[in-house]
Amino acid sequence: MSTPARRQYLRMKSQYPDAILMYQVGDFYETFDGDARIAARELQIVLTSRSYGEDDRVPLAGIPLHALENYVGKLVHRGYKVAICDQVGEVGRGIVERAVTRILTSGTLSEPNLLPTRQNNYLVAIAPSRSQTGLAAVDVSTGEFIVTWFAPSELPAALEAELQRLAPSECLVVEGSHPNSHQLPASTMTVTPCPPYFFEHEAARMRLCRLFGVQSLDAYGCAHSPQAIAAAGAIIAYLEKMNVALLSLLTGLRSYRTSSYMVLDAHTQRNLDLLQGSRSGTTQGSLLSVLDRTITPMGARQLRRTLTQPLLDLSQLEERFESVEELYESPALRSRFAICLQSLGDMERIVGRARQGSAVPNEVVALRDYLTIIPRLRELLQGCDTRLLAQLANELDPCPQVVELIGKSLARARAAGEPDDDERLIRAGFHAELDELIASISGSRRWIASLEAIERERTGIKSLKVGFNKVFGYYIEIRNAHLKFAPADYMRKQTLVNGERFITPELKEHEARILSATERIEEMERSIYADVLRQLSVYYPQLMMTAAAVARIDVLLCLAEVAAHQGYVRPTLEQGLGLEIVGGRHPVVEYTLDGDVFIPNDTRLQAGEVEQGERIVLLTGPNMAGKSTYLRQVALITLLAQIGSFVPAGSARIGLVDRIFT
Repeated sequence: MSTPARRQYLRMKSQYPDAILMYQVGDFYETFDGDARIAARELQIVLTSRSYGEDDRVPLAGIPLHALENYVGKLVHRGYKVAICDQVGEVGRGIVERAVTRILTSGTLSEPNLLPTRQNNYLVAIAPSRSQTGLAAVDVSTGEFIVTWFAPSELPAALEAELQRLAPSECLVVEGSHPNSHQLPASTMTVTPCPPYFFEHEAARMRLCRLFGVQSLDAYGCAHSPQAIAAAGAIIAYLEKMNVALLSLLTGLRSYRTSSYMVLDAHTQRNLDLLQGSRSGTTQGSLLSVLDRTITPMGARQLRRTLTQPLLDLSQLEERFESVEELYESPALRSRFAICLQSLGDMERIVGRARQGSAVPNEVVALRDYLTIIPRLRELLQGCDTRLLAQLANELDPCPQVVELIGKSLARARAAGEPDDDERLIRAGFHAELDELIASISGSRRWIASLEAIERERTGIKSLKVGFNKVFGYYIEIRNAHLKFAPADYMRKQTLVNGERFITPELKEHEARILSATERIEEMERSIYADVLRQLSVYYPQLMMTAAAVARIDVLLCLAEVAAHQGYVRPTLEQGLGLEIVGGRHPVVEYTLDGDVFIPNDTRLQAGEVEQGERIVLLTGPNMAGKSTYLRQVALITLLAQIGSFVPAGSARIGLVDRIFT
């Protein structure tokens, strides 16, 4: 017959049959039965067993509580779903109450140590139908929530291209759909079947309206795209099930059409090595590796999006060119911008964690420090001449209320290894009741701090030591050689190999006073800290707008730095079919030559402009002569121009291109 503890576990496990259940038992998280075998194999930990009755031994594999994030990250990255079951009741009174507090999957991670710093971590959902296919994507670590849709004539190429661009870590599909119907890159992405009701249009619409507090979705641009709504609604339903706290990050939905940008199908993205080198499988050897001189994590993620969505709007491109040119022409200005950006960390994700209520004090104190840099950055932008840089200055909000709140409420962030007896989470003067509680034991703390010197003098034992540990509390330690000098009022508490530990009635009294108050202090500080995070979350929209503006500034500075260091020039873009590149160079090949000189090439195409214009280039030559390099060079120069970058050439005049084929 199973024990009450075993029945409690089985009841929890029955609710999450498709997940590995991490079940907290004291200072460990334990897995049982089949979960234990998977955990032992994947994490390379010991598989043992535990008895729950005479004939009931079950497999067991456990990990320390402090190592949860590391081990869970390994399981999630290998495609497993992990449910975290925490102790939520008081220990010591029968069976401890437990509850699943969150479910982690590859697309729902928000913990900074489990995410790629310079890349978005997208969860996508695909909602197909005969008349339309919707695709929604969310990055729960930054709050980005986007949706698009495709006509049957655009499939499957447009969907495959967008999945290649987003590189999602997890994809939600309708349960029972054919596994190969969407040509999903299953080797790099977890495919998660979901119930059909997740994708039902009306239910999805109601979920979205409820989340955003609106009556209709007209303002989000997708009200007349039922499959786009279905895909976005499926993501909401999935997050509600996995970790409802993540929904607080989703404050809006952006609709877009892939046809609004230059079309880069999946083959083109791979053949041009935009984000990954074809040989390395990493960023090495890619166009991204040449361009990425971004300083902040937000900037790095923005550069990836910029690189894979070249613009078709000439006015937007001219604004980017003017901004890059102003930065390009002033090395001193670039240096001042770089100094500011070097002081900024990942504001975007810290703000998201604060909104969820999961940010740690070090992150919140860092956010305050980052915000103190924003006024200097805004001042630099206000001194610039171009319209785009001036507009970005207006989008930077230093949020003085946030700086003031964090400064008043939180004490200095605790460094690793520092003693925490005298360290406070909440700053003195912020909460009167907490200050009174701490003051009530300050006398006892001072008494204990002076006890060692007093007892050494009283006993004559110079090696006498006063210490504390979580198991035995405060103690006076005397080595065996000096035990004969121990006073009569010393009461033995613990025997060691080399000595004895004692306590006195007075020390016991002060200890009881401190430990009782300390427990209340810690509970009160946690409550006050949670309230501070709730107050910070009020400024979430302003903080995210500031983080987005910083990312765009970082990308413009990056493009200017690359142009200055690589000898790129500003291209001339125009509406037309002409293409004239003088002294063009392949940006990736040139970058990897390591001191050798790339031989530049010219390209001239004048299709439709003059009757005898060159409409086709017939390129011939032996193997390894550089034909493919030349073709890709023209494509990459065109692409660079249409993201607003300078290009590797002596000069370039390019008619806007709506698609690149390879």
